[in-house]
Amino acid sequence: MNILYIHGLNGSLSPEKETILKRYGTVQSPTIDYENNPDSILWLYDTYKDAKIELIMGSSMGGFAGYHLSKLLHLPALVFNPALASRSVFQNIPDTPETNGSTISIVLGAKDDVVDPKSTLNFLGDALIHRQDYNISIRHGLEHRIPVPVFQEEVTLFFERLTKPSFKKKRLFLDDIRTIDMVYDKTFESEFDLVRTYDAFVDYIIKHGLPDFISFDNDLGLDDDGALAPDGLAAAKWLVYESDLDLRNLQFKVHSANPVAAEQIRGLLGNYIRFLNKSGK
Repeated sequence: MNILYIHGLNGSLSPEKETILKRYGTVQSPTIDYENNPDSILWLYDTYKDAKIELIMGSSMGGFAGYHLSKLLHLPALVFNPALASRSVFQNIPDTPETNGSTISIVLGAKDDVVDPKSTLNFLGDALIHRQDYNISIRHGLEHRIPVPVFQEEVTLFFERLTKPSFKKKRLFLDDIRTIDMVYDKTFESEFDLVRTYDAFVDYIIKHGLPDFISFDNDLGLDDDGALAPDGLAAAKWLVYESDLDLRNLQFKVHSANPVAAEQIRGLLGNYIRFLNKSGK
């Protein structure tokens, strides 16, 4: 499993906490200069949108960034004392989907005198009009900094929830050449069904219904007549314009090496899902 950890203002991931996370997989923890980069969320998105990141964690300013990034990347998240309501350093907040399609787990310290937990709860209360699912843990003796034992306990609980059967969702992998373990960790291989063509993609969804998660390639080779086969963008267009399916909670990732087509798929599906969620349709 690939974990993205986002540190707080002038912070870093400590060796002790990194050791805890490495029990669950590979850890990415980039250095972020929040004071000189007001677009840290978009920078993180551009940096990791094509990586094999499978979940996001962060603390304080990193929890704020992780909260919004999880929606952009459609990934589950665990954030500690996230600075959601206000921040000491200005940051732009990009337009994001209303939901990450999974759960955002939030740990709040009742004695935090840096990020006011009441303001965070008010922020989340105002966001209840959206369809995002939360798991909120309020630790009454916790201050702003997260001691290693608390971090370990919350990370353990997070992974226990994440691996319960109720969290395991049907996933679909569209690609004409790649195998699933070329894109995702091999431990997730059994959670995917693989289709190689546009027609197989459409037939699968008609037969089985809309998956909770779809991973898109774009270029799907040649058809039986030697012409370019309908591609991943065509599959995305079918979902939006022809399938008549409710896509509001669809999670997706584009693993195509074609950068132009990848952005077209992300843009089409992302914009349409945001439209559905905002319009309540």
